[in-house]
Amino acid sequence: MRDTEVVLGRVLTIGTRVSTACLAVGLLLTFALPGARITRVLLTMGLVVLMATPPARVIVSIAGFARQHDWVFVLYTSIVLALLVGSLVVAML
Repeated sequence: MRDTEVVLGRVLTIGTRVSTACLAVGLLLTFALPGARITRVLLTMGLVVLMATPPARVIVSIAGFARQHDWVFVLYTSIVLALLVGSLVVAML
């Protein structure tokens, strides 16, 4: 379980750092280069990475539970993943 916790920590850390960096650079460039396409790309990428971090954490959890053969928690976390994906699909409609 310790290995899974380390990977989960890395996923969350990388997701938040990449998101923060993209949003910060995008915001700075918005003031420096108003109307530049790169600013919109960076801001959008920052938000997408931020929103993708929780589902990535759930996917890593499913893999960790599957490695431990803890099928009850694989089922529960799979339901959580299905709810996350379902809410994304509904939001995009």
